[in-house]
Amino acid sequence: GIYKKNERGKGSRSRENIMSKSPESRSHRRRRRVTNTKKETRFQWFFQKKEFPAGQYDPQTGAGLVCIEELTKEDKGIYRAEVSDDRGEDDTILDLTGEALDDIFTELGRIGALSATPLKIQGTEEGIRIFSKVKYYNVKYMKTTWFHKEKRLESGDRVRAGTTLDEIWLHILDPKDSDKGKYTLEIAAGKEVRQLSADLSGQAFEDAMAEHQRLKALAIIEKNRAKVVRGLPDVATIMEDKTLCLTCIVSGDPAPEISWLKNDQPVTFLDRYHMEVRGSEVTITIERVNSEDSGRYGVFVKNKYGSETGQVTISVFKHGEEDKVLKM
Repeated sequence: GIYKKNERGKGSRSRENIMSKSPESRSHRRRRRVTNTKKETRFQWFFQKKEFPAGQYDPQTGAGLVCIEELTKEDKGIYRAEVSDDRGEDDTILDLTGEALDDIFTELGRIGALSATPLKIQGTEEGIRIFSKVKYYNVKYMKTTWFHKEKRLESGDRVRAGTTLDEIWLHILDPKDSDKGKYTLEIAAGKEVRQLSADLSGQAFEDAMAEHQRLKALAIIEKNRAKVVRGLPDVATIMEDKTLCLTCIVSGDPAPEISWLKNDQPVTFLDRYHMEVRGSEVTITIERVNSEDSGRYGVFVKNKYGSETGQVTISVFKHGEEDKVLKM
């Protein structure tokens, strides 16, 4: 690497261009290597004429590195590496636009296709999923096609196909015996075409169906069990002789049984204590509160799917203790 200073103070240094094609990462790396440097040499990256803080430089090896995690169209543009010291300055351009960017995405698509894991079968709340994990997926540069018993599948009311950045999946809703059989995923990325298959029959189908039924039952329980949805504060403070009114919202199907507890003992609704239920809204009223009403209260709701308790601590203070309460 011989440095040659020109009349304007510009210089040229030998450098090489290396593109990482490691399938272990979805990131794209672009590297510039600088020679004939010294301790004072400064290296800096720019993107679209603005400083690019993510750019890296290793003075020991002279390598300048741009590493872009999960490359997208937003990363399209011109990157410039600038090196300078008291002998002058030099720069080099990295053009990530047009065909250059398409080539990178195509290569990442090829890497993504090669990284696809064997198909797995999974029971879900809605049905059965068949999926493959990938290091990278780009809908424009990668194409996926699903087959069932060699027949191409199209998304419909019971079968849905989709992708994320790291997964390709097929979801069979409300599965039936007719859904048994061999499933094949075809991934095409440029000239690279991969096929992955899984047999959804026999024990594999029985296991997935059992998990589906289990998760579906749990979802029904969670949806319909008795709950205290909202409304109760953690702590309520009130002056003696005032009326305390606490309201909360409950849910459950069938409608839950409702009871109140004070310090884990049932509350008897007589004299000053009253409870009113209006649909999902439950209100407890305590008239003319006194110090004996202080304590930990809970609304307990229960139906055939489960139970839950919402709690609140009531603190009653005497006349003239307002300042003490404010300082707490």
